[in-house]
Amino acid sequence: MKKLVLFCASILVLFFCCSTIIAQESIYLSLTSSAKRFDIGIEDFVSENKSKEEIEFAKLLQAVIENDLLLSRYFNIVIEDRIKDDDVKNEMLDYWKTTGVGTILSASVSKFDNDVVLDIKLLDANAGDVIWKRIYKSNVSNYRYMAHSASDEITRVSAGEFGIARSKIAFSNNTTKHKEIYIVDYDGYNLRKVTNDNSINILPKWSPDGERIAYTSYVYNNPDLFEINIVQKKRYALSRHRGLNVASAYSPDGSTLAITLSKGSGYPGLYLINNNGEILRQLAVGYFISTSPSFSPNGQEIVFVSDRRGIPQVYIMNVYGGNIRALGTDGFCDSPSWSPRGDKIVFTMRQHNAKNFDLYIYDLHTAKTTKLTKNKGNNENPSWSPDGRFIVFSSDRSGKEEIYIIAIDGSGSRKLVEISGRSYTPSWSTSNTKQ
Repeated sequence: MKKLVLFCASILVLFFCCSTIIAQESIYLSLTSSAKRFDIGIEDFVSENKSKEEIEFAKLLQAVIENDLLLSRYFNIVIEDRIKDDDVKNEMLDYWKTTGVGTILSASVSKFDNDVVLDIKLLDANAGDVIWKRIYKSNVSNYRYMAHSASDEITRVSAGEFGIARSKIAFSNNTTKHKEIYIVDYDGYNLRKVTNDNSINILPKWSPDGERIAYTSYVYNNPDLFEINIVQKKRYALSRHRGLNVASAYSPDGSTLAITLSKGSGYPGLYLINNNGEILRQLAVGYFISTSPSFSPNGQEIVFVSDRRGIPQVYIMNVYGGNIRALGTDGFCDSPSWSPRGDKIVFTMRQHNAKNFDLYIYDLHTAKTTKLTKNKGNNENPSWSPDGRFIVFSSDRSGKEEIYIIAIDGSGSRKLVEISGRSYTPSWSTSNTKQ
């Protein structure tokens, strides 16, 4: 009973302190199944009309795309001046051959009134032939999104994987002395606050279509579940039962949500609700706590945390609440998240006699658990990138809670964004978001 009370207390403490494509042509590149990165040469993007604004936009667009390709970790980048005429072209092709680069990225930029056009292509470094090209057009205010779109296509054509450059991350931050919900591009740009309640807003979760965010708010002096449509800029109350309405997760088709409800003074348990907030069925309810749900990609199972065996452990059940089985963890666990590839589950765990929480990955095929973070403060609230290759999480390694991203092999950890205050409970959009 003492452990149960402590678990309930830990939940409450967390709440209170914590451009349009206008022309296209594409040919797929041959791929290898190895993890080796692709060598790509990038020529300086040029201004079509040589105006000062065009030259500046050419530099900006190139910088965004280069950064996207580096962050994808699919590419090794070599920078070189653009090919200008046939003689230089032949010389440059010889140069690229000496570097081992097989593909060259080239682009020109033009600007008309408030629109900017990106004409971009991939060249075969051996023959000089165009193997992929596309023309993008966007309002100047959305040039970064246009560049991200191009990056995602380059990733798709080169690596055979959907890019994640247009995805966003939502999180809670207390810069304003209140906890509000913020969203930011995956690369840390375009930070903006999407709530302004002067209250406690926590635990954001993206809908599968990338347009809505469910989150818990104390704006009416109770932890209620709300949904905000960031495209329509509208907010709705999804669940306002007395007591806890927290820790939600959308089903893969976005039609239902799993949510933790205490329904007054009862034990917090998992329920399935529809988009109108109506309870469809109980999932995991009893004389124990069940919380932190996350759906499998096929929508048939849910991973969650429960203290039914004394301390919070990770479990899996089907969407009807049956076939419950333990994952085999051995510490104090929280915040499991199912990989969009379906093969792994990341979660937070503090092992016995350990001081800090760390991230762990459980491989469903091998039933093996791998420690992802180590000796760097508390690392919590993991959420997967749309391609299942990266994880965003919160960490106090700098002395305060901030948002970080790490590759699933434990390498390449980076801070997402510089922002004052403390940041908590990140959620990575499961699809490309709107501009």
